[in-house]
Amino acid sequence: MAAKHSKRGTSFLPLEIIETILLNLPAKSLLRFKTVSKSWNTMISDPAFVENHLHRSKTSSSRNLLLGKLGFSHDNSEDYSLVKIDKDRKLRTLQLSEGPRGFNVVLSYCDGVLLLTNDRTTCMDFVLWNPSTGTRATFRFPYEVNTVSQKIYGLCHDPRTGGLKVVVVVCSNYYTVYSCKNKSWTRKKEFGDTSFLVVYDPHVFVDGVFYLLSMDPGRYLITYFDPVDDEIKILRKPEILADRLWIYMADLKGRLCVYCNGNGDRGNAIRILIKGEGVGNNHWEELITMANVPTDIWFFKPLCFVKNKILIQLYGLRLVLYNPSEKTFEKFDIERSSVY
Repeated sequence: MAAKHSKRGTSFLPLEIIETILLNLPAKSLLRFKTVSKSWNTMISDPAFVENHLHRSKTSSSRNLLLGKLGFSHDNSEDYSLVKIDKDRKLRTLQLSEGPRGFNVVLSYCDGVLLLTNDRTTCMDFVLWNPSTGTRATFRFPYEVNTVSQKIYGLCHDPRTGGLKVVVVVCSNYYTVYSCKNKSWTRKKEFGDTSFLVVYDPHVFVDGVFYLLSMDPGRYLITYFDPVDDEIKILRKPEILADRLWIYMADLKGRLCVYCNGNGDRGNAIRILIKGEGVGNNHWEELITMANVPTDIWFFKPLCFVKNKILIQLYGLRLVLYNPSEKTFEKFDIERSSVY
């Protein structure tokens, strides 16, 4: 009788409700829930689910979480801190993570995954590491490269496999792509007669691609690596930006932004433009112009929105909040930090 009662009392949630619940869980919990059943594993592993989960993470309050190294010796440290921005303008450490031993140079990052190397000069050995789950994968660069050659490293999702792609650009020569799913490198794609010089690093990952600021003779170009066909393409710049103007890139609100001096090539005002959502959307609009910026533009890096304020990194070591309504900069208590 008890067995019959237990059977009648058993209920099953529709898969769409289960999916909604799972979408709101952190990545570490999802890894555990993949072992619940075959259907749950299939659902969580689906590239569409991964994309939806990443989108929710970007638009939630967890955008106030930053991963970085704290202290003066961050270049040599293998310890990473997950910190939260509190209402009283303090950085509160939530979690300490020890990175892969010997790999303390961050080359790129994408949605919480870091690309690390153990030698900034040669960059032959790599580790992909997810601090939130502890998962890691190692691989090696297969080609000989002159140590003086400029190299740029990018990381993005593979829309076909749901895995990650690592892109190594050897400027003015070639680029090659590593598929983490297939564990293989593509053949070199030569630039030929086309000069390709990246003038701003690190890159910005939004819209499912990563953007690079490169230089053509006499002008700056916004280029991007498209993981659909593994091609580097050119994005049309906002018409209001002159070719001679030095520009920088940032990711704000999950969208590509470019910023430049608001008073031409000099002055203490910085102007930020924001691109429409989606790689095919080339609509640009002005986001904000900041006056009385307490540093030159090359020491200025907008990180994210904290409610209606913008978190900014200055001099590489100092964090401040910009208040648009009052047009003021508010200091943080912890100033010695490096965030990604």
